[in-house]
Amino acid sequence: MPIPKRRRSKPDAIDQKILGLLHRDGRISKIDMSRKVALSATRCWERMRRMEKEGIIRGYHADIDLGRLANLSLFVVMVRLMEGTSHYARSVHFERLVASVDVVVSCQALLGTYDYLMVVAASGIESFNAIMEKLSTTENVFFEFVTFPVSKVIKTQNSVRLGALLESDKDPMGA
Repeated sequence: MPIPKRRRSKPDAIDQKILGLLHRDGRISKIDMSRKVALSATRCWERMRRMEKEGIIRGYHADIDLGRLANLSLFVVMVRLMEGTSHYARSVHFERLVASVDVVVSCQALLGTYDYLMVVAASGIESFNAIMEKLSTTENVFFEFVTFPVSKVIKTQNSVRLGALLESDKDPMGA
């Protein structure tokens, strides 16, 4: 029996301010945050904990440049699962496999021609090819893929103003 999803409350203006501050600086102190949102530190902490429990806040992370840290290159990979067992069974196997591979730094399921968009970190083309060879021959998960080596990172999710995203239905181009 599936576990029912926990009902989330819609973030109010203060929650949105807290989320915006955390999005820009996950290390902001509760005192600094409380000053900026005009609440006590305790109330800020309670709101953060509630949003963590609701799954709105998934964690706190540093934005690390893998290229500078470990001389790694990024490869964007579009994946299409091959025919065989049911699509659901193939998806479950593929997702478990990808979740267990540390060099797959992100993976999203897609609708359309391709099933997944992955980002793989590797020390170069040879390393990337070895990673993809291992992925494609493990656990009988067969797929085809198209690769795009990343030449430069222009924008990341963390560089987006959260307030602009929350208001994007009003003016998607932010004008």
